[in-house]
Amino acid sequence: MRLWILPCFIAALGYGSATLAAPLPDDFAEGIPITPVGEGRAYQLSLPEPVYQVSTRADLGDVRIFNRDGGVVQHAFCEIEDQTEQNTVAHPAALYGLPPGRRPAEHLGGQLAIDTADGLSMRWQRSEPEEGASAEAGAFEYIVDARGVEQPVTGIRLDWRWRSPEGRQELPIRIAASDDLDQWRTVVTRTTLLRLDGEALETVAVALPEHRYRFLRLIPEDERARDWLHGAQILTTRTEVESVPLIWAETERSAGDALDGRFHSSRPAPARQWRLTLPGPNRVLEVRLSSRADETAVWRQRFQGPVTSGPETGATKARHMTPTSDGLWRLEVLSGGEVLSGQPPALQLGYPPIRLGFLAQGEGPFLLAYGSRRAAPAQVLDCAALGDEPAAARAELKQRRELGGDAALRAPPKQTPIRRMVLWGILILGAVLVVAMAVGLLRKLDNR
Repeated sequence: MRLWILPCFIAALGYGSATLAAPLPDDFAEGIPITPVGEGRAYQLSLPEPVYQVSTRADLGDVRIFNRDGGVVQHAFCEIEDQTEQNTVAHPAALYGLPPGRRPAEHLGGQLAIDTADGLSMRWQRSEPEEGASAEAGAFEYIVDARGVEQPVTGIRLDWRWRSPEGRQELPIRIAASDDLDQWRTVVTRTTLLRLDGEALETVAVALPEHRYRFLRLIPEDERARDWLHGAQILTTRTEVESVPLIWAETERSAGDALDGRFHSSRPAPARQWRLTLPGPNRVLEVRLSSRADETAVWRQRFQGPVTSGPETGATKARHMTPTSDGLWRLEVLSGGEVLSGQPPALQLGYPPIRLGFLAQGEGPFLLAYGSRRAAPAQVLDCAALGDEPAAARAELKQRRELGGDAALRAPPKQTPIRRMVLWGILILGAVLVVAMAVGLLRKLDNR
């Protein structure tokens, strides 16, 4: 009886480890040939529009790429991100020089006096030079007026000229800040202005902790420095974003009237923006836009406020929103509905383009297949697997053709789980055999 157990368990393992067959092109509704443009270990192209229209999954899991021999090629979906660039902006600033003979460095709160155009009076009290010290003329410290800069300050650019008696163009300074010219706080403990080989290597800008400053005070550590600063500019950082052009898709009106419309979007991708098309130009409406994932979910408000169509067309400006893949939308007109004359507004959603990348596995031409309720969800790669610069590929949209057709878009009939039944049968049989063996061993022990 023992000899029967081993074949049974081997059979059980065989059934349990069996895997589904790899998908075939006919398991998908449509296909588009893809032609590589260059040579590379990976290729990339914009995901063709028909894929969005036919795909049945929000994660585009019913998309495959096949090589010439019909083998599945690994692929990835890569979102095109907005390009962000940070630029430094220089703002002119008023500069005031203070003569030497100030209070000791540890007492930054001196008596300052400068009369500015806006009526602010800054006063300083000059102390007598210490015994043995020379009272040289010229500015020693400098006050920079940064009140005209409304953005957070990130640095200061200095037009400085000074050479020590030893011939070195090097000047250590520290920088303090104040809001009222009375209480000062150190923001840069020590930085060195340096110039070597003329202007081939020089320090002209000093980074500051990002903050909105009113006044900055520049204090040299070399007591011999005079008239060393000729101008200053306040530096701020401006972030410029180059947004990716969106793909706009019309939603399908499913129910409701002109004042309370329901819309459906079948596009399996997260929308970033929305806009309306009103019956004519120069219309102003108060609207509320909501969305939800399905009929059982609650409505989530995306916007409430006025919208205005353009002077020549009925299109409103695009508005940003938190990206969402919700497929059901509701537009309520809260006021101004009389100008619609019964004509309902149209809703468009803006989607970021997606790049389709795939590895060079097998020979081309390749086939992009999509739209299926038969195939299991694809195992998609991370975009990093494609490398830094995938070669370009081209979708031959004119050669778009039907593969499995509508049959691939229908869910397969529920099948009897024969595999599971056979597996459980074998496992039960094995358990019965084990029990029989145990009973036989107990009888033998009793006979002894």
